[in-house]
Amino acid sequence: MEEEVTVVSTRGQVVIPQDIRKRMRLKPKDRLIVYGEEDTIIMKRLELPELKETWAKIGRIMKERNKKYGKLTQADIDKEIADYRAGK
Repeated sequence: MEEEVTVVSTRGQVVIPQDIRKRMRLKPKDRLIVYGEEDTIIMKRLELPELKETWAKIGRIMKERNKKYGKLTQADIDKEIADYRAGK
């Protein structure tokens, strides 16, 4: 892996060299988390689960739970909240 040189624009933007973008399969709108310390900057791909997929998974878990125990009532929810707060 060879070093690449880039320039910081007047707006603070940095272009990631094409070879690195290809190698890392970076696409427009990908998110990166940036760490900085003294003269070092590290960028790492930030992978967030897709919201739609997360809600679908939660839905499946709730359906399975409802089959096994029945639907949650407001009283069940209030009891869980009270128990959690009492445990703190």
